[in-house]
Amino acid sequence: MAALPAVLLPSLGRAAGVDAILRGTLERAYIGWAEAMKRGDLAAFSRYTSRYRQLCLRNEVVSLGQPWPRAVFKGIVQAPALTGLTCLDAAQHGDTARLVYFGKVDFGLDGGAAAENPVVLRFLRESDGWKFDWLQFVNLGKDDATRQSLRSGGSDWLKSPQFALSGSYPPVPKPCREPYQVAGISVIANGCRVSISINAGIHVESIENDSGGRVITGGLQKGLNPVVISPAVLPGIASPSLQIAVLAKNGSASRVLWKWSPPDPPASWKPRYDTSIFIKSSAAVR
Repeated sequence: MAALPAVLLPSLGRAAGVDAILRGTLERAYIGWAEAMKRGDLAAFSRYTSRYRQLCLRNEVVSLGQPWPRAVFKGIVQAPALTGLTCLDAAQHGDTARLVYFGKVDFGLDGGAAAENPVVLRFLRESDGWKFDWLQFVNLGKDDATRQSLRSGGSDWLKSPQFALSGSYPPVPKPCREPYQVAGISVIANGCRVSISINAGIHVESIENDSGGRVITGGLQKGLNPVVISPAVLPGIASPSLQIAVLAKNGSASRVLWKWSPPDPPASWKPRYDTSIFIKSSAAVR
């Protein structure tokens, strides 16, 4: 696919002070990516998507036991068009950049876009230019006061850490192996933080005073799957608790394969616990 000329960019609303040159460059990268997704064009997808995001998506798809790269193009959510949205911000810091829009963001789902919301497009700079990385959708719900501020070009909300530009290109992950057993991890950490490494860092999970879970990168392999758990009690917490579970995934169904909690009382938690999950077959674990 040839580079998209500036005259093909959609006619959008414009906020005062937006860097027009940077905006045009980033928009061309996003539109190239969006068109590639729409057509299922792998060559164009590779051209317009950051290397970092390609490896993240590849590992996610493979870890779910789905075919790479075909599965990337089978999602029901469409890349939103920029036409009709107001551009609020175009900014760069080091090798990171963002575009911010406001309006009725349409992901192609039933019912379309019912309300105005912000959307942040993220980009990474590589040797041959800016590449699209990922998208942040901000659902304002019933917060009409913020909507009114955004209609007037308000941008104070962008000062929040979640929208910051790091300036640095993130480390590109290594391709994971295909899983013998597709699996997910669930963590409940109350009053503590924990870092979990599975299969020598192929999957790393970090939770602090929260609960969470996701698919294990690379899944579980037949035989020994080393697990390193590093818990720490948060200051001022008298009764922390930590529960970790690994679940086998089979379509929409799942079953618990393995559970772990610290074997010591909180005051005596070790800084590191080495354990493992041994998979004998897709139906047996010890």
